[in-house]
Amino acid sequence: CFVAIGREILSFQIPSDYKRVPLTGILQIFFGKIAGGDCPELRGGWLLNSISHTLTLVFLWAAARKLIGVHAIWFAVIAIINPFGIQLLTESIAETPMLFFIWITFYLIFIRSKWAYLMASFATMVRYECAALIAGMFVFDMIDAKSKKERLMSFAYAALASIPLALWMLGTILSQNTG
Repeated sequence: CFVAIGREILSFQIPSDYKRVPLTGILQIFFGKIAGGDCPELRGGWLLNSISHTLTLVFLWAAARKLIGVHAIWFAVIAIINPFGIQLLTESIAETPMLFFIWITFYLIFIRSKWAYLMASFATMVRYECAALIAGMFVFDMIDAKSKKERLMSFAYAALASIPLALWMLGTILSQNTG
């Protein structure tokens, strides 16, 4: 299902289904071109999961280091080798890339980088639920802002990060009216 939506987006077609957001399928197709084989999208999903899982360890450690210090590596290793996470590596679904985008967003939030909005936007295009990252970053920036200009910039970043999800939701609404 993820690949079908990704294929439609990459061929500039209006998606036939809005149940899943497109980034997972697009990435599976991209990594499928690299992996090749009999079922390139499935292999691409496995490659995507492998890369995402490894990078999740890195960003989980980096984010945890900001909170618990030098022993964060043990927290990250224990979290990354849990049986549920390992089992998800075998399935070409959105959870593993979603975790990667969540932890890179958290890390960027902790170092106070505005790139967190972009990563949160990507996370939202993997799973709808990640829209909370954009809202959380916006609230955090509003609390941390020292001037009206900083507040307006935070609003602008949050609005820009929300555009892909807003367009996807508009497509969902418009497709419901035709069916």
